[in-house]
Parts: sequence; C-alpha cells; structure tokens
Amino acid sequence: MKIETIHADDSKALFFLMTSTIGTLGFSPEMQQELIENTADNLHWWYTNPDQGCHLKCTLDGRIVGVILVKKFWNLCSLFVAPRYQGQGLGRALMLAAIDQCIGKSEKQAIWLNAAPNAIPFYQAMGCISRSSKQALPSGFSAMQFLL
Repeated sequence: MKIETIHADDSKALFFLMTSTIGTLGFSPEMQQELIENTADNLHWWYTNPDQGCHLKCTLDGRIVGVILVKKFWNLCSLFVAPRYQGQGLGRALMLAAIDQCIGKSEKQAIWLNAAPNAIPFYQAMGCISRSSKQALPSGFSAMQFLL
C-alpha cells in the first residue's frame, strides 16, 4: 500500500472509484445522483485549487483503491475506499496521512465532515466527535469533526 498526492492524470480513475463505490452504498437512485454530482463538484474544485487542500490516493499494485480530499485543510468532502479493500486499514491510513497534512493549516483547528450512516462507526473509531451544523443533512448523516 502506498499513500501519495493525487495528480491531474488520475482524474478518470478517481471518478470511477468514487462513483462505483457510491453505487454499493444502498442509497436511492436520487441520493446516489446527488452524491455523484457532489463528488464531481469537489474534483472540479481541486483541479482549480490544487494547493488549497489535501488530496491523497492509496494505491495497491499501481491501482488507485482509495482517495481522500480535504478542502482548505478543514473540510473532508471525500473519503472512498474500493469495496473489496474496505476493512483493511486503507481508509485509516488515508485519514491519518490527511490529518498530518492538515495540522497547522486548518483555520478551524479541526477537520469537519458529514458522515454517511455506514461511515459513522469508522469516523468514531478514528476519534471524530459530533458537532453542531446548520446545514440540512440527508437522513441518517451526522456532522462530525476531528480536532487537530
């Protein structure tokens, strides 16, 4: 397993990983479409602001099997691990590498995220705690933060 910075030529592999993972989460077609559009918007943001966040990939045998994007070093907007590699520590490794890059750069002295229902136990195990949010979240999602 190797954790490294995303490059512009990774875009197709990243989008495929993200969208195919979203398709396995059991959300309604409407929610899947909303998540895919949000993911595409976040990738576009990164392309236009590559130095304003942390965007890392996890590779195994030269294939991208995980990705994390923390916009502005405080807004964790994407963390995906290919379903067949989940539960093997890749998400944890990506999260720890992102935390290292965000320390001292986050204006909130924390990493904020909105966890999908299936990801809440993972984020709790990583040390994330609940936070208040004025944003309307989909049913079952939880606003959380990791204090830096």
